[in-house]
Amino acid sequence: MESTPTPQINVSKIPGGGGIAGALFAVISMVIFLVGIPLVRFFLPAAIVLGCGVALIIRSIRHQPTGAPWIPPAKK
Repeated sequence: MESTPTPQINVSKIPGGGGIAGALFAVISMVIFLVGIPLVRFFLPAAIVLGCGVALIIRSIRHQPTGAPWIPPAKK
């Protein structure tokens, strides 16, 4: 017997651009997951704290002006 594939929504194929539309898409998707999977609610505060920590580390490491080149020149 052949199994026919069932139609599914692929989240990676849904376009979510920048600006207010992208922010709304991200917030609404997060709310759907938080309501649908209650266990995820415990990971949200940890993810926010970890994300802020990583952002602070990246900001403190890369303190050069924005016009500086990303790739440093080759050492001789």
